[in-house]
Amino acid sequence: MNKKIISGLLVSSAFFASPAFAYTCDSCVVGAVERLQVGVKQAIDSSTSQLLYILQSINTNLSNVGTKVSDTIVQSSNSQREMAVEVQRKAEKERIERNTQLPVDPCASSGSNFVATAMTGSASRSSSYRSGGGGSAPASEVLARKLAAPIPTTEGSRKQTYAIHTERYCNVIENKLGYSGCTTSDMPDGDSSIDSVLTGAGKPGKEPELTFTKEQEEAGRAYASLSVDPHPPEHLSKGEASTEQGRLYIAMQKAYQANMSAAEKPSFDAIAARVPFAGSKKLIEELKKSEGAAKYYDATASKAAKATGTMSLAELQDFEAGRRFRNPYWMIAMGAEADPAKLQREMVFMQAYANEMMYQQYRKMEQQDIRLGLILASMTRNEMTGKLEAQRARVAAAK
Repeated sequence: MNKKIISGLLVSSAFFASPAFAYTCDSCVVGAVERLQVGVKQAIDSSTSQLLYILQSINTNLSNVGTKVSDTIVQSSNSQREMAVEVQRKAEKERIERNTQLPVDPCASSGSNFVATAMTGSASRSSSYRSGGGGSAPASEVLARKLAAPIPTTEGSRKQTYAIHTERYCNVIENKLGYSGCTTSDMPDGDSSIDSVLTGAGKPGKEPELTFTKEQEEAGRAYASLSVDPHPPEHLSKGEASTEQGRLYIAMQKAYQANMSAAEKPSFDAIAARVPFAGSKKLIEELKKSEGAAKYYDATASKAAKATGTMSLAELQDFEAGRRFRNPYWMIAMGAEADPAKLQREMVFMQAYANEMMYQQYRKMEQQDIRLGLILASMTRNEMTGKLEAQRARVAAAK
C-alpha cells in the first residue's frame, strides 16, 4: 500500500515538473483574470444603473415639488382675484340698491297704509256720484242741474244735455259749423268720449293721464250720465206723487233706477279711482327719497300728479305694476346682480313681465265692466221706458 502511494507521488511530481503542466497553469490564471474582469464590469454596470435610477428619481421629485409650488401660487393668486371681484361686486350691488330702492312698497307694511287710504277714498268718492242729491255736486252749474237737481221731462233732459255740451265740450267741427253756444274747448267731446273715463278728457292725441284734474273728473261724470242714462224718468211733483197712479209710477221709477245704479257703478268707480286721494302727497314725498324711484316717477307721472304733487289710486297701481318691468333702473339693478343662478334671474324677469301683462289684462277687464254696464242700461231703457211713459200719462190724466 505504501509503495503504491509513493509511486503515485513520484509520477505526479514528474508530471508537474514537465513543460506541459507549466502551460496548463498559465491558462488557468488567464481564465481567472478574465472571469474577474467580467464580474467587476457587471458590478460597475449594475452600480451605474442604480445610480442613474437614483438620480432620475431625485430629478422627478424635484420636478413634482416645483409643480406643487407653482400650483399653490396659482391657486393663491386666483383666490385673491376672486375675493377682490366679490368685494367689488358687493360694493356695486350695495350702491345700486341705494340708488334704486323704493321706500314705499304697497306689499309691505310701510306702504299698505297708503293703498288702504287710496282704496277707501276712491270708494267713498264713487258713492258720492250717485244721483238723488246730497252727493258731490259738480262745479259746473249746468252739469250740477243735470246730476243733482230734480229730473225734468225728456225734452228738458235733452236741453240740459245740449247746454252741458256747448258749455265745455264742443268739437272742432261743431265750432266750424257755428253751433249756438259753442266755444273753443280744451276737452272736445269730453261728454261723449270714453277716454274721459279711462285716460282723461282732452284734445285728440294727448298723453294718457291716470290722475284727473277737477275739470277732467267732471267730464268723466258728464260722459257717464250721457252714456248710461241720458234721459232718466222725470220726478213727479208733490201733488202727483200723492196720487195712486203717482205712487205706482214712483215704484216703477225706482225699479228703473236700481238697474241703472248697477249699470253706472263701473263708470263711477273708474272715475273715482283717477281722482287724487288724501295722503298721496306724502306718498310721493316718500317715493322721491329713492333716486331710482324718483327718476321713474318723473318719467311716467301724469301732468296733474306733477302739478299738484298728488296722485290717484289708478296711478299708484300703474306705478306699482310698472316700476319693475318698465323701470330701466330696476333692470340695471338686476343686471348687476352677479348671482351664478342665471336661470333664476331670468325667471324673475319673466315674472315681472307676467305681472305687467296681468295688470294690462286688469285694465281691459275694467273697460269690459263699463261696456257691460252700458248694455245693462240699454236693456233697461228698452224694457221700461215705454212702461214709464205710459204710467206717466196715467198720472197726468188722473189729476
